[in-house]
Amino acid sequence: MFKKICSLMRGGIAERGGVRVGHRIIEINGQSVVATAHEKIVQALSNSVGEIHMKTMPAAMFRLLTGQETPLYI
Repeated sequence: MFKKICSLMRGGIAERGGVRVGHRIIEINGQSVVATAHEKIVQALSNSVGEIHMKTMPAAMFRLLTGQETPLYI
């Protein structure tokens, strides 16, 4: 359900902007995509013309904030 960056173009604009493999996509062009189906996100990105403003978050931080994973304290 959650959108994860699986690969990037080396030296591309996303990588230069700080996006990394494993990051979770949380917003596209000011709209939250946290609860959006994968297919709709792919379609939106494929049909985009011009600039795309995308917010991402490291997967570990995303899991902590959404409660997907409980941290272990040792």
